[in-house]
Amino acid sequence: MHAAPIAWRHRPPPAPLTAHTAQQVAHRLHAATAHPRLAATVATALFTGASLQQLATARPRDYDDTATTLALHDHARYTDGCATYPVPPWAGTFLRAAACFTRLASGEDQELLAAPGDRAHLLRVAETARLRPPQPPKARRKGPAGRVEWDWRERQEAERYEAIPARRARPSRR
Repeated sequence: MHAAPIAWRHRPPPAPLTAHTAQQVAHRLHAATAHPRLAATVATALFTGASLQQLATARPRDYDDTATTLALHDHARYTDGCATYPVPPWAGTFLRAAACFTRLASGEDQELLAAPGDRAHLLRVAETARLRPPQPPKARRKGPAGRVEWDWRERQEAERYEAIPARRARPSRR
């Protein structure tokens, strides 16, 4: 793991959880699923604010239990580049379990957290645990009022990614 600490240049950091809220979150995740990778993915999404695509980049070697850090990768540097996040104590339990599970089941090169194909399972776990992502401002909502928009951040990142090639693909002058 050779990533610099997260600098939060392109997005705001998620609000830290109070001790009471962290305890509630941990209890809800524990009650919602016994699958260590799914629980760790939801926990990691809460303390990093990263999209599923970025969460899927983590491998067991990216989690350092002694330093309590997790590296997520973004080689194209669309969001925060490769960065190391401090792991809050409440989330460390879930990451340790996921790391042990992944190493036993698949080895070091397998995803530490859920893969993009696990999206439906993740949403089910998050809904069961009553943990929902921050929602877009009313002006940017796509669905009806009251409906949870799960992919808002990912859609926002995708729109930025699509704009980059458009800026680079300007017609040449002759």
